Amino acid sequence: MKQKKRLLTRSLLLVLSVLLLLGSAIPADASTAAPMQIYLYGERHGNERILEKELELWRAYYDTDGMRHLFVELSYYTAEYLNLWMQSDSDDILEMIYKDLEGTAAQVPATLAFYKQLKVDCPETIFHGTDVGHQYDVTGERSLAYLQANGMEDSEQYRLTEEAIEPGKYFSENGDDVYRENKMTENFIRAFDKLDGERIMGIYGGAHVGLDALDYQTHSVPSMANQLQQHYGDIIYAEDLYWVTQDIEALDQTIMGINGKEYTALYFGKQDLT
Repeated sequence: MKQKKRLLTRSLLLVLSVLLLLGSAIPADASTAAPMQIYLYGERHGNERILEKELELWRAYYDTDGMRHLFVELSYYTAEYLNLWMQSDSDDILEMIYKDLEGTAAQVPATLAFYKQLKVDCPETIFHGTDVGHQYDVTGERSLAYLQANGMEDSEQYRLTEEAIEPGKYFSENGDDVYRENKMTENFIRAFDKLDGERIMGIYGGAHVGLDALDYQTHSVPSMANQLQQHYGDIIYAEDLYWVTQDIEALDQTIMGINGKEYTALYFGKQDLT
């Protein structure tokens, strides 16, 4: 009897493993009656595994759901430069941005590979940068010079670039994390509201995507995602992708047939649910 119970428990776990594996390849909203509008994913900047998972998720949203707007933890003007690069025949702009990231966790080869593959797989992607003006003295100044050279001093792009540079200077000089968290939220709301109901995906540091979290450094104000949830209500899905970096080896595996197809089922152990 005990042996039969153990076999039953093992079989159930194998089936659950298959279902989890199948579910991991499906966008988070696939079985949701009322799809979310904002999908936030948290990363460890520059982590190759997480970047690969983010690309997989974006491809699914792009191909299956028709999403085109990708929000990123970059300055407004850096994202605008990425949009210029998406229309370019060379990688000169991307290489310039990458060089400006010197000294940050994002300046790793995996970041370059991520953007290059994204351009190939999802060429109609539109980036939206909602962070304060990092690299204001290089990318920011270059952005202003580009707009000036093209007679765009009176444009919204010029105004938003200037508005991003000043908070970047303030944060660089004061290291005020509360100010940055609030400013990121403000910028996100401005950019999202302009899209008039479009569904979007966002990629941010894990510290910014907790729906019940406080800011990472001071724990004195709600995180960006927390503030967005308070503002928009229940239209936000958020997930920290840190789990992608964890190495968990299966104890056993077998082949199972489901609906006429064969799947590899992985067994990771058992848990008494009584």
